[in-house]
Amino acid sequence: MEKIFAIVSVARQVDGDYVFVKPERAFVVREKADSFVNSLVKQYTETLQTPTGPAQCVCTRGVLELEVES
Repeated sequence: MEKIFAIVSVARQVDGDYVFVKPERAFVVREKADSFVNSLVKQYTETLQTPTGPAQCVCTRGVLELEVES
């Protein structure tokens, strides 16, 4: 099995139940993933459009390690 390292953004609605997960980019080398995620803002706020209107969210980014079968 091979490992990949995916940068993922997770947005949690401030006043509500919405949680959004967005894959940003993936790498096969952990150090490249760490370098990329460290070049981005790790925590920020954003207003996302939802089916019921805009939702103010607190967003975080991190590296997710995944095993891939060929």
